[in-house]
Parts: sequence; C-alpha cells; structure tokens
Amino acid sequence: MVSRASTRASAGGAGQAAEPGVRRGLVLGGGGMLGAAWTIGALCAVEEVTDWRPADAEVILGTSAGAILATMLAAGVRAEQLRDHQLGLPIEAGPLAGVDFDYDSAVGGALPPRPRPGIGSPGLLRDAVRHPREYPFLTMVSAAVPTGRGSVAPVGELVRGLVGADGWPAGSGLRVAAVDYRTGHRVTFGDPDAPAASPADAVMASCAIPGWFAPVEVNGSRYVDGGCWSATNADLMAARDLDEIYVLAPMALRPTGPGSGLREWRARDRPKGVLAQLVSRYRRSVTRQLLREARLLRESGTRVQLLAPTLEDLAVMGPNMMDPARRTEVLETALRTSRAALTGVKAVG
Repeated sequence: MVSRASTRASAGGAGQAAEPGVRRGLVLGGGGMLGAAWTIGALCAVEEVTDWRPADAEVILGTSAGAILATMLAAGVRAEQLRDHQLGLPIEAGPLAGVDFDYDSAVGGALPPRPRPGIGSPGLLRDAVRHPREYPFLTMVSAAVPTGRGSVAPVGELVRGLVGADGWPAGSGLRVAAVDYRTGHRVTFGDPDAPAASPADAVMASCAIPGWFAPVEVNGSRYVDGGCWSATNADLMAARDLDEIYVLAPMALRPTGPGSGLREWRARDRPKGVLAQLVSRYRRSVTRQLLREARLLRESGTRVQLLAPTLEDLAVMGPNMMDPARRTEVLETALRTSRAALTGVKAVG
C-alpha cells in the first residue's frame, strides 16, 4: 500500500496525486506485447482512481511498446478504449472505431525470426568499445547482436491509420524515444531539435528491438528501440516545466511493503530457468536505472509517481514478454494490482 502522504519516487507505486491545474507528464515504458497489456491495465487504474485522464498529459513520452500506446493516447484514444480493443471488444466511437489489429500476430508472434549473420552495427560497437563510459551497457550489447529480420511495419500502419501519414497529433505533447544505430545517441522524436519523422516512422524506430526486428530508416539514418538506452527514458522529461509525472514501467519491479526494495525482490523472486533468470536480472537493472532517473526529476522539484509490476503480475507475465497467450490475463491482473497500489491517492478534479 502506498503512503497517502508520499511524494517521493519509489518502485513501490504512486504517491499523492497533484492538485487540479498543475502540468502533468506521462511516461510509458517499453516491455513488448505483455508490457503493453500491463500498461493498459495500469492506465485504466490511474484514470479510475485519480479521475485524471492520462491522455490529457502536457507531454506523453513513449518508448518501444509504450510509444505505440503514447501515440494512441495522443490521437484521442481513451484508456478504456485501449483496454476494450486489446480484449477484442467493439469500439463504436473515437479513432479506434472499426480498426482491426491482431495484437497476437501483428509483429510475428512469441519468437523472433532467425537474425541475419554478422554484427548489427560495427561502427557503434567500435565506438562503444573505445569509449565504454559514454554508452549504456544495453546500447553496447545492441550494437553487437545480429540484425533482426522481423518487421514492425504493421505497427506503422496502425499509427498512420490513427494520426495520418505525416503530421503529429494536433496540439499534443507526444514524444518518442529511439536510438541512432550508428552513433548510439538517444533521439526524442517530436522535439524541435530531433530529426524530422512522421509519428509512424518514429514509433516503428522506437519498437525495433535489435536482433528481433530490422532497424528503421528515418532520413537516411537507422534507428532501433529506445529501450536500448533506457526502458523508460524518464529523464528526458526534465526541463519540460512539469509539476508531476506519472511513470508506468512494465519492465521495472514494484516492492510490496514499506521500506522494501531490490533486496526484498532478490529474496522473494526466485525464477527457474535461464531465460527467467536473465529477465529477472534485467528487471533489477531497469529498476535501478529508473530510480536514478526519478531522482533526477525529483531533484528538479517535479513530483514523480511510479507504477511497476508486482510479483503477482510477474507470475502471470512469465519470462517471454512477447507471449500472446498471456496478454488478456496480464491486462486484467495489472488493472487489479495497479488499482490496489493507487488506492488512497487523492482524486484530481
């Protein structure tokens, strides 16, 4: 249970909601198919408990699967419509009305196609080896893995159908994080100093997991998943004149009791199997980085409200975040656990 008075960022959940009239931001992290399902459940819980519509955020930053959801929110899709669309229920009004999208098979299913032989980005790998402190470890790894053969084109088609071929959603603060696959530099599409890109290209770039999907070319440069830098990239919300930021991080960890932290998770989360152990270690790394990002935001005077999966959520997810068979149960569990974490948060009128 989250302390009603807490405004300090932690992996334990959200603190007290802000007063009406403040400038709020929304960060949606990456996490594959199941991360998207979890995020939708959490979004519905946020709107239900706080009476604040996440789509009304001044800035909505998305990474990887979170970039898809961020764009849908910016296009005017309500959280409950995201939920119903995931569940296969008819949408009778709004941008998703009549939109047919097969979440289970659109990007190829639970396993990637065999990647192409060779190093994905020799130039980036060379630079990263020469200057290792300038790059996150995952960026270095992404440079070394073979180039993926999977396609994120269906995601681009979905986005184009919602927002059009070129323009960004009118009046929105949509931002999309990706990584330049040659330089290793992080790019925030939608910012004035970022390369010009359509929302569809930006989202596809942010979703291009190295080794799984082919990099996405934008204006002559290749881009890959923004999660190669950070699973949430929440620090990109600094200096945006925001009073409060909600961060939904499906690849992080949420401790379950007062004063609990990663030590508790290490003691309680004992996955079996190589893949499960690797994912568990990755989650701990994501959580540490997220807390550093949240600390940076908090030091600037911004309130940070974090939501992340519980052990109950992780048991439903399993180790493969692209497993379509678990999607519905993950969404429903996230709605329940996120609602519980948010209970007691003062409503924002």
